[in-house]
Amino acid sequence: MAIDKKYINVAKILGAIVIDWFFVYVIFRTKNELYARTTFIVERKFSINDQSISYPYLKSTEKIKWTPLKNWVLAITGVILFVVEVLKKVFKRKIKDWRSFLYDGNQAFLGLYLTYLITNIFCDYIKNFAGRLRPSFLAVCDVDFEKVNAQYLQFQNVTGGMSLESYGPRNLFDASICKGDPSLLVEERRSFPSGHTSFTFTTMTYLTLYLAGQLRLYHGTCRVWKYVVCSLPLFFAVLVPFSRLMDYRHHWEDVVAGALIGFVFALTVYYFMYPPLRDENCDTPINRSRVNLTKQKKVKVDDDEEVEIVDEKPKTTDEKPEQIV
Repeated sequence: MAIDKKYINVAKILGAIVIDWFFVYVIFRTKNELYARTTFIVERKFSINDQSISYPYLKSTEKIKWTPLKNWVLAITGVILFVVEVLKKVFKRKIKDWRSFLYDGNQAFLGLYLTYLITNIFCDYIKNFAGRLRPSFLAVCDVDFEKVNAQYLQFQNVTGGMSLESYGPRNLFDASICKGDPSLLVEERRSFPSGHTSFTFTTMTYLTLYLAGQLRLYHGTCRVWKYVVCSLPLFFAVLVPFSRLMDYRHHWEDVVAGALIGFVFALTVYYFMYPPLRDENCDTPINRSRVNLTKQKKVKVDDDEEVEIVDEKPKTTDEKPEQIV
């Protein structure tokens, strides 16, 4: 008994979804395990007179904490993607076309999590190789001035009483003069780039592009409200870097770099998943053509029998795709 092509198509869709998310999970777990076991981090020397790292330590009272930020942003963005996909089917009167709904929805969620995952991996490892000190480093370091004096005396003994002004380039020290918690000191060396900023910019930029595509921003009339809706995520994204500066967790260069990294990866992933915004099919994932979701029509073979054939060639009409307005 031949298997219905409809079930074969469903199996293809589900198989593609399972494989995609399996690899996403593998990448996520591998990244977490490697990052947790990474002991290498560049240790930059510092001056105890450096004002840029002399700010108070405010992590316990920081305005936006990482875990709640990540969970809420991903959850709320996911709900928005789901609602938009449902509304798209309702407005196009294709709510029963559940196969394309399943595939389109999966591509939207897959793009969101890929932007988050790739950006997070990139920023986490840059932090270790950059080793830039946070603005609150000296507060956490809690300088042991007895060790500072001991190093000065040792320097004078070795150099025969040379002036302390010549002690190293700009009187630089390493973490051996710190008496603060070593585990906190490790985190204080991961200022560049800002992970909070890169995360919010990559997810909010992806959401902005997604909304622009689904609303067909560059098609039809009545565009002002579309511009407003599409730009709303970016207003939230801008708030996060300012909160990091106010909490003395990052320098301004850190948040600028984080924003650029997030923006670039969001653009890259989105345009892997969807066509350009000026394309007539900007609201449909690029890979849709790889899955057989085409309409079928019945053709009368004889007086008593009808068979279903796939309408492979698109209709050539002057009709434009329906729009969500």
